[in-house]
Amino acid sequence: MSIKRQAISGTLWTAVASAVQAVIQILRLSILTRFLEKSDFGLVAIVVLILGFTQIFTDLGISVSLFSRHDISKNEYSSLYWVSLLLGGCLYGIVCIFTPFIADFYNQPELYALIPVMSLDLIFTTAGRQFRIFRQKAMKFKSLAIIDVTTTLLSLIVSVIVAYRGGGAWSIVYSTLFASFTSSCLLILSGLKSHPLSFYINFREGRSFYRTGLFQTGSQILDYVASQLDILIIGKVMGTAELGVYNLVKQLVMRIYGLLNPIITRVSIPILATLNEDLPLLKEKFLQMLKLTSLINFAIYGLMAVSAKEILTIIYGKSFEESYLVLQIFCLWGGIISVMSSASGLIVATGRTELGFRWTMLRVVANPVFIAIGYQYGFIGIVIAQAAYVVIFYNLYWRIVIQKILNPLKYGEYFTVMAYPLAYSVVIFSLLTYVRIYLGHIAGNIWSNFAIFSFSYLIGYALFNKNILSILTNEYLFGRSHRANNSPIN
Repeated sequence: MSIKRQAISGTLWTAVASAVQAVIQILRLSILTRFLEKSDFGLVAIVVLILGFTQIFTDLGISVSLFSRHDISKNEYSSLYWVSLLLGGCLYGIVCIFTPFIADFYNQPELYALIPVMSLDLIFTTAGRQFRIFRQKAMKFKSLAIIDVTTTLLSLIVSVIVAYRGGGAWSIVYSTLFASFTSSCLLILSGLKSHPLSFYINFREGRSFYRTGLFQTGSQILDYVASQLDILIIGKVMGTAELGVYNLVKQLVMRIYGLLNPIITRVSIPILATLNEDLPLLKEKFLQMLKLTSLINFAIYGLMAVSAKEILTIIYGKSFEESYLVLQIFCLWGGIISVMSSASGLIVATGRTELGFRWTMLRVVANPVFIAIGYQYGFIGIVIAQAAYVVIFYNLYWRIVIQKILNPLKYGEYFTVMAYPLAYSVVIFSLLTYVRIYLGHIAGNIWSNFAIFSFSYLIGYALFNKNILSILTNEYLFGRSHRANNSPIN
């Protein structure tokens, strides 16, 4: 099979697996909200926060550095595997030691047991990570997709059984551990055939891997801290029930973002990378990518905002209906974050990673300020502060990053790419909300709202953008870049 066909097949399998996993995960949360208290989700959010941060250190980015080497020997990858596994065990011990301090910091005695048990995921995940990398390098995405979907589905069954028996937060813990343990076992059993391990450790031979991994780890630490500061602070200054609501609504918004954006960026980043020497063409294709991302994401988040009450009731239950305003504000946050994430693909395509590092440093410093200001106005104030934070930083991103990489791009061009679809969404959302309040009997159905919003959004966008049909075709987005380089992308 040619590289091009492997890439297409891999993208399709990855997209299908991601979509199925997202649906299963939303279904799991939807079921568990019928059995668990909101405070249970708050406790799990704290545990996941600690676990997610610790996982960055499990192999110091060594597994990621394996992608850059094609001539790695059996002794080298065996040594890296055992070093990573030992490091995972050491980190597990450190987490257990600090568990009492974390539980006291949040004043939640339940964390004394939840954190050590959930942290076993560090060891399970580390055991299978290297074999996952090898399968990705071999472009065996079909087998990875089957493993991921199967383990996710089985974890859903485990979580429902434990929750039904009154397991509370443990239903999420046990199902997560079951998924990571099963996935790693399958990866190891299939991976040992092509990459058998020997009991060999040599720290000196792995220096080049450690060096690459440390840079990767540094960036991951800053990015994780910047993205999770709200969970860290809310968990301390507010109750676990509020944190549970906040995290569940945010997760729902992030599921959409995590499903759509990778599909766009996986295709666009390699194309942008081929245009580094032609700034006018790079600018043209970059703007087209942002237009496509903005068009799709603001349409979907607008639909979510229009029927926020119904969506929360269907997915999380009647008790979450009162949180509809939180979801509506997070829809604004999610739409802008999705566009900024696509814009960050320019950093990857041009190799200007130092700009990305500085940008993340700024986010780490600024986000707590917004949270602190929002906290003065209560729970909803923090949510509004997060939306205000991304609105302001979308504009700063052009000044600090985009302008330094892409000089021909003017601020007005960058701003209007997001402004038009955002304006359409806000206007249509406002009109439909007005109709629902004063003429509810006319527009009270979730499907009618979806239909009206979608039709109005596309008509409004098409009136002001004559290229709308071209933007939605591959020929416009990718065709001319192929011809400009006079060679097909394989």
